[in-house]
Amino acid sequence: MVEATPGPIEAVLAGSRPPWRPKVAGYAAFLLGPVAGALVAAASFRRMGQVEKAQKTVFYTLLLCIAFLILFVLGIPPDAPIKKFIVLSVAGAGYSVFPSIVREDFVKWRTANPAVKPRNDWAAAGLGLLGALIYITIGAVIALFRA
Repeated sequence: MVEATPGPIEAVLAGSRPPWRPKVAGYAAFLLGPVAGALVAAASFRRMGQVEKAQKTVFYTLLLCIAFLILFVLGIPPDAPIKKFIVLSVAGAGYSVFPSIVREDFVKWRTANPAVKPRNDWAAAGLGLLGALIYITIGAVIALFRA
């Protein structure tokens, strides 16, 4: 008798859980930082079977966040008034970028699964808080290098 082997862990984890609506990643990025938006978008990608896009989303977001925070924390004086504008601009960019990344795949998933409702928006809160913690930690580590 041949035993069935389970597929990749992503397929098992995705199971029957539907993805979040695209705007949820934008809300997370706006309220909790770009890493939070990336984690929510990546989870949605995984649930739609797009594991490679999920990995790329998290990798490139972390890379850009590290580069941004190095410039923001080390390059701009702490009391510069432009910092508030920059923070608001980054939040707004996350609000618009992450939904646009997820939207096309979500529409395809929605077409293929018309009877399934997207996951509750509030269920993304845990990933959002994890992303905020990661973002703050990266910023704190970079701040240690300030002379």
